[in-house]
Amino acid sequence: MIPTSPRDLERVLKRMGIKVEEIDAAYAEIKLKNGEVIRINSPTVALVKMPNKLLLYQIQAPESAVQKVAPQTQPQTAEYTPSEEDIALVAEQTGAPREEVIKALIEAKGDLVQAAMKLLSKKQQK
Repeated sequence: MIPTSPRDLERVLKRMGIKVEEIDAAYAEIKLKNGEVIRINSPTVALVKMPNKLLLYQIQAPESAVQKVAPQTQPQTAEYTPSEEDIALVAEQTGAPREEVIKALIEAKGDLVQAAMKLLSKKQQK
């Protein structure tokens, strides 16, 4: 016979070694493998602790509380553009042509020392 009152159900579950707790959650999010996120606002969440240390979370909410959020894309960073002062300084220190200096500065993401070292090492290899 299936218990009909919550109190009887709790007793039966306790005898079986199952404990049920209510979780006070503001929202629940489930991230899918494709990057989408399902967000459930103001859900009723029950934690069911099984005797074999298995935890079951049951989430209940009206359909209006469920939202699908599109995957977030990584913000694109703007590419570094070297200033005329940086170009002039590295060109003066290395004696390299302007085009090579610009390329080295972009590869070094504006690190003047790294760009100069790269150009000088290139010059020594020639």
